[in-house]
Amino acid sequence: MNGTLINPGGQQHKEEERFWDDQTKNKYQKYEKKVYSAFREKEYMEMVIKGLSGFDYKKNGKVLDLGCGAGVSSIVLSNLGFDVTGIDISSNLINDAIKLSEDTTIPWLDTGCIKKKPGFMVGDITRLDFQDDSFDICFLCGVLHHFPDYEVVLKEIRRVLNKGGIMIAVESNFYNLPYRLSFHLVNKKKGVTPNEYPLSPLKVKNDLGIHFRDIKLYQFRENDVPFLRQMGWFGKSMGGNLIRTIVLFLKNNFANEISRGTFFIVSCRK
Repeated sequence: MNGTLINPGGQQHKEEERFWDDQTKNKYQKYEKKVYSAFREKEYMEMVIKGLSGFDYKKNGKVLDLGCGAGVSSIVLSNLGFDVTGIDISSNLINDAIKLSEDTTIPWLDTGCIKKKPGFMVGDITRLDFQDDSFDICFLCGVLHHFPDYEVVLKEIRRVLNKGGIMIAVESNFYNLPYRLSFHLVNKKKGVTPNEYPLSPLKVKNDLGIHFRDIKLYQFRENDVPFLRQMGWFGKSMGGNLIRTIVLFLKNNFANEISRGTFFIVSCRK
């Protein structure tokens, strides 16, 4: 690998760190908080609520937000009443997260919970600097697909989770053909890291079964046609809208359930 540093998950560590440091420089999508965020605030809330459904959990429990980016997901979690620690490989994104957390207000999200300001740290999630049995929930959104071998990540998550603790992971869906086309287009623009690849929800579910129990699988963003976002003005034109209508019709009427979401949510218990 020409001296490239590979971490235990098979990830090109420095390339990953460099890519995400660059996301603070106006190269990527920016949402409500004017910082890098892969999803909108309401989507993060939906992921957490869906992932926790069917599980008993500590309402004000300790949450580790792995791959927290600029902290948008961490702030949503804190607004839901959790005691949150966010960790990311990028020091630039963590600096953004610390600044963002000076005001954790989300006007539309008022749960009546006591909000505790999230804490943030730079770190490598293949070598978490926490003691065993430290957290009630581990949340990771778009993290596993950055590791050619994510087994070491699953082992670390299991280690730091309390007995009965819950893991919620959100990943891109290999079986969703519109997403696969979108990924191809983004990859051609060098808009993804050299470590990224879409994941099979069935394989992830099977791999989780080695370390966790009570595994639940959900589809996410089922009415999405992601490749249109890579097509500039055409994606928003009448032609783009026609393609959207056709793709959604085909997907909703002929696609297997496992392939309908651009992403999937998987949750489980230690």
